[in-house]
Amino acid sequence: MYNIQKLYALVLKHPLRHLLLLGLLIRVLILVIYQGVSIFPDSRAYIDLSQYIANLSLDNYSGGRTPGFPLLIALTNKNLIITIIIQQIIGLINICLIYDFSLNKTQNKTISFWITFITITFLHFNFYELAILTETLSLFLLLLSFWIIQKYKLLTSNGKLIFFIFLSITMSFLYLTRPMFIYFPLLFIIFFIIKNFKQRIKRIVLPVIVIFTLSGISFYSWCSLNKKNIGYFSSTYYFGYNLTQMATSFFDLVPEEHKEIRDIFIKHRTFIEKNKSHDVYPMTVWYAADDLLELTNLKTQDLSNKLGKISIELFKEYPHLYLKQVLVSWKSFWGTESTFLLNKEKFKYKIPKYLVYGIWKIIQQYILILINILFILFSIKKIFQFVTLKFKIFDFDLFLVIVVMGGSVAQALVAYGDNSRFCFPYLPLIVYFVITNLFLLKTIIPKANAKNITA
Repeated sequence: MYNIQKLYALVLKHPLRHLLLLGLLIRVLILVIYQGVSIFPDSRAYIDLSQYIANLSLDNYSGGRTPGFPLLIALTNKNLIITIIIQQIIGLINICLIYDFSLNKTQNKTISFWITFITITFLHFNFYELAILTETLSLFLLLLSFWIIQKYKLLTSNGKLIFFIFLSITMSFLYLTRPMFIYFPLLFIIFFIIKNFKQRIKRIVLPVIVIFTLSGISFYSWCSLNKKNIGYFSSTYYFGYNLTQMATSFFDLVPEEHKEIRDIFIKHRTFIEKNKSHDVYPMTVWYAADDLLELTNLKTQDLSNKLGKISIELFKEYPHLYLKQVLVSWKSFWGTESTFLLNKEKFKYKIPKYLVYGIWKIIQQYILILINILFILFSIKKIFQFVTLKFKIFDFDLFLVIVVMGGSVAQALVAYGDNSRFCFPYLPLIVYFVITNLFLLKTIIPKANAKNITA
């Protein structure tokens, strides 16, 4: 016991150095037991767009993905090994950002160490770095945004304009990596204006213009390019398919004018219900896509648009069913169904594979669910305090809660399937908020007990 305490004290003398050594060790061990790059159905679209970027021409691009992550692939000349090496370097940078962010907020090395340690030892945090997916880059950009906001006090009107520019650039890249985050700069602007409403107008207007302009340019430019190439002003043509996934459970209520589309969809949904696992159910529209394309003689983008319009009409006609689906998607956001992704066949040895899956399935997924539940509870507590104090305390933690909870609602409104993947970029923020609140309880409870004893 004495040796453990001595080791712990030694680690806390230089916590970041030891966290980086731990992070490096984890990555080396993973490379020893796991072979190569993780490829998933989504990966192909990112690789395809990277080719357009490498050719310095986006003419006739299909509009399937935004260019943030494909730009990273293109910079490596489409070398996926180099891509995952860069992602692992980003992972090590994330360790520094998590620790420094936590230290700036808490002014406590011990708390900062545990926030970082818990985050970086989750297996999915490390295995996503080997995947041709947007998760690692999205987490980095979101975390960097919060680090900039905290480090340079950008929720106040005293922040320097240059750092608002850096923040807006980071937010723009975040949107171009994961379109869902278009809500992030909008929430920042609203929060910033309300918090600093009584300050001089110049101190409010310039930061708002910077954040809105650069983020708006990114959004408008990419959507305009899609309008030119595929005829739709949208971040991605997948949006119609996403809405159809939201209508999967009640697509049989589609009116007779779309009977043929409805019947093909229901045929595939019935097949999946009888022959596939439950996690495939939300993907019904993708199983039905080929038959629907053949039936309608539409291009993929046009079919997505048509299905999106049918789905929106369903939402209007049956709002209670839509709301029910939103609640299902919101609940899934906090779960682990699609959180841990890797290619099983790429393990070099059986024992490490069983060990990795055992650690995740028996231990870590339940720890993650517990942390998410605690985040929701502490968020309710934070919002309740905000209300009871008559909406006066617009602090950093409230902003964090609004951003994370806002993201959970935003994705639930338009996505069904793989919802827990949407939660991943928020992981360090969630862990930070939970751990700091737990440490706060640890200090409050003894004080309350001492007062009771004295009384």
